[in-house]
Amino acid sequence: MKSKLEKPELQIIISFSQPEKAVERYKERWQIETAFRALKSSGFNIEDTHLSDAGRIEKLFSLFMVAFTGAYLVGIYLHQNVKQIKGKKHGNMAKSLFRDEK
Repeated sequence: MKSKLEKPELQIIISFSQPEKAVERYKERWQIETAFRALKSSGFNIEDTHLSDAGRIEKLFSLFMVAFTGAYLVGIYLHQNVKQIKGKKHGNMAKSLFRDEK
């Protein structure tokens, strides 16, 4: 008998170009969407700065990317070496590697 984690779910991805690469591209795109969500509303709240000077935005974004990468790497380390995050039935993690969710 399979556990709930092993039960396959239907996922429909529509692609008009190179359908054999559609799933891999979707996974990559989803990582980008997750990163932007973390920068915008789930962690760094970059939009709350209300900066308009391009030079300042560039510097701030560079700092955010360094901090984001560090937080992401710490999340991966904790997942692999301290306490593994459980998975949901669709295969994604129950918690974010980036955010401290309770």
